[in-house]
Amino acid sequence: MRVDVNKIIDNAKLNSFQINLALLGFLFTVVEGFEMICLGLITKDVADDWGIAPQALEYAHLAVLIGILLGSLIAGVITDKIGRRKSILLMFTLATIGMGLSFFITNMTQMVVLRFMTGFGAGGALPIAIALVAEYAPLKYRNMIVVFAYAGAPFASYVGGYLGNYFINAFGWQGIFVLGVILASPILLWMYLWVPESVKYMVLNDVDTPKAKSLLIKVEPSLELSEEDELFINEPILTKGPFASLFSQGRVLVTSFLWLAFIAGQFIIYIMSLWLPTILQSAGWEAGLSRNAVGHYYLGASIGGIIIGYLADKYSASKVLIYAFPLASVLYYILGQVVHDQELWFLIAPFAGAIAVGATLGLAPLAASLYPTAIRGTGVGSALGVGRIGSIITPMVGAALLATNITATNFYLIAMIAPIVSSVSIFILVYYKNKKAI
Repeated sequence: MRVDVNKIIDNAKLNSFQINLALLGFLFTVVEGFEMICLGLITKDVADDWGIAPQALEYAHLAVLIGILLGSLIAGVITDKIGRRKSILLMFTLATIGMGLSFFITNMTQMVVLRFMTGFGAGGALPIAIALVAEYAPLKYRNMIVVFAYAGAPFASYVGGYLGNYFINAFGWQGIFVLGVILASPILLWMYLWVPESVKYMVLNDVDTPKAKSLLIKVEPSLELSEEDELFINEPILTKGPFASLFSQGRVLVTSFLWLAFIAGQFIIYIMSLWLPTILQSAGWEAGLSRNAVGHYYLGASIGGIIIGYLADKYSASKVLIYAFPLASVLYYILGQVVHDQELWFLIAPFAGAIAVGATLGLAPLAASLYPTAIRGTGVGSALGVGRIGSIITPMVGAALLATNITATNFYLIAMIAPIVSSVSIFILVYYKNKKAI
């Protein structure tokens, strides 16, 4: 008997296997997200310690983001070559080592090198995790599960914003890296002991068929398979390489506008995580409170991401995101107007984070749904990787804005542009897909 792996997974009931994988994905992206943004929490502390202006750390911020870009692009390709498990363990181990060594930083050169190393590993591991979780998730819950896993990234800012203060008080600004290692170590061990290979990857590449069958039974325990049963993936055969296939078979506009939406989305995430504490301090906020504010904003982002994932499963990701991004612009405008009323800012900030960052998280399951298994890792990895262009420009934009002594109100006016770009991109993408379907 021939067994369609996609059909089995799509129609499976949600069970402990998928829930454990989603939970591991969430905890993993908490660590990866923290590794990406931790410098933003201590920018002013490092600047004061080294006797430099905060914008002088622009190149350290840029190093981690370039590392993330290259890591995403390279990992997206190698995961479709050597598998999800080997790739994610390699990248996550590299990021954890980079975080540990960062405790010993004494100058800008070391900061730039280790930020690049950490970013390369973190950026490479993230798209692999998203692809792996998506490939095991039942169709009915796929968007919500993927966004739940991805929601760990903004939740990291909540963890860093609140727990970071304790470690900074104990160890100085280097304490933020101690917290990173403490978070990463148990997750890395769990991954080495438990994280599975993608059953879809195994079937597509004819790797360890008995193991693939046992993994498929974990997804659907009622399934009975014999040695004679043949597993297969009912997807079109690629006529080109993985990256070239992103632009073949009518995918040129889909891939292009997806990338543009990701670029704007990454700008949304990093303009806040890298520069919001410094901007709020320039508006008169106390340093500890400004870090708490970032945590408060990103707590809403994590919750909002899960809600948007649920709505995406019910109405489709594209339809939800078209409305979410314009609303994010409105909330950014409001935050800029109330920045000197701290109580009101704290009231509105979680909603802004929920919509703005939550919508950005919704781009990941949208990307995973647009590509077949053979190029899913490449598709998600390239979207996240190219999207890093948005994050790479944030250090330069932020530094330039600080150099002009920009007010917090005007800072938010600049930030409003990115969600509008994402919304327009998705609108065009949806219009093109609908027109093509007709």
